[in-house]
Amino acid sequence: MLLPVIEDIKVRLEQGNRLSVALEPLALPATLQQLLHVGDQTERPLMILKQVIRLLELESQMKKKFWKMARYPIVLAVSLLLLFMFYALYVFPSLLDMSNPETLPPFILPLLHPAAKYLLAFSPLLLFIVSLLTFRRLPLNRLMQLKMIQKIVRLYYSYLFTIEVGSFIDAGFSLEEAFRSLEQGQNSKKKRMYGLLHDRQKNGQPLSEAMQEENIIDVETVGLVHIARESGDLGTLLLEQATLLHESIEEEIEKKLLLIEPILYGGLTVMTGTLFLILYYPIQLAIQQLPF
Repeated sequence: MLLPVIEDIKVRLEQGNRLSVALEPLALPATLQQLLHVGDQTERPLMILKQVIRLLELESQMKKKFWKMARYPIVLAVSLLLLFMFYALYVFPSLLDMSNPETLPPFILPLLHPAAKYLLAFSPLLLFIVSLLTFRRLPLNRLMQLKMIQKIVRLYYSYLFTIEVGSFIDAGFSLEEAFRSLEQGQNSKKKRMYGLLHDRQKNGQPLSEAMQEENIIDVETVGLVHIARESGDLGTLLLEQATLLHESIEEEIEKKLLLIEPILYGGLTVMTGTLFLILYYPIQLAIQQLPF
């Protein structure tokens, strides 16, 4: 499937298309596609392509680390689920048959129905599907407001800001020209950010103050913009800051991944304890029915 895409890219390059147009068959995310457009506008496509590749590599590395960390908990969780299904379909009904229905608690009686064992066996799977659907229906903006995600989002937007604005300034464009170009083709949040910065810049407000009011860009980048505006070397310093921000994003994601592992094992502990209680209770009921 990749070979036709490469051939398409080759044909587009031979036709003299810009890099952003030539790489459209890759179906990159809108943010990365916008970065390629910045490279075309600033006549520095290879530098921007390098940043896009670094972001794709970062995404790939973090996914590998996550699945490497999560594979054992997932295998254990599936094993416990299969054990629970076997217990609910075969062991639990046998234990209930050993008990006298008249002595069973009221909440156990519905489980005597022949179809109840199937509902009980597949209840964890149904609960997982309902939880997943509920999570997917949550607004993305609300998820982004979580404290553990906010810092990564701020670093990511700071990284894109330093690359995009830094590329324009380093290529000889003014801030007004850079913001005017960057307002086009952006997603709603970035378009709003660049639009507000553009308006405040035209009204004479210092760029660093406008960025600080938006609370989207991290504090270090805001301070760097203030210093760079005073020294007149904004473009170069922003591009250098992009490298530091990329490293900060990687470190922050790795910290969050380290938090996921104990959460996964904590969930396994809860599953194991719940399974033990479910196993123990009907066995206790069956023992109480013994004649001695």
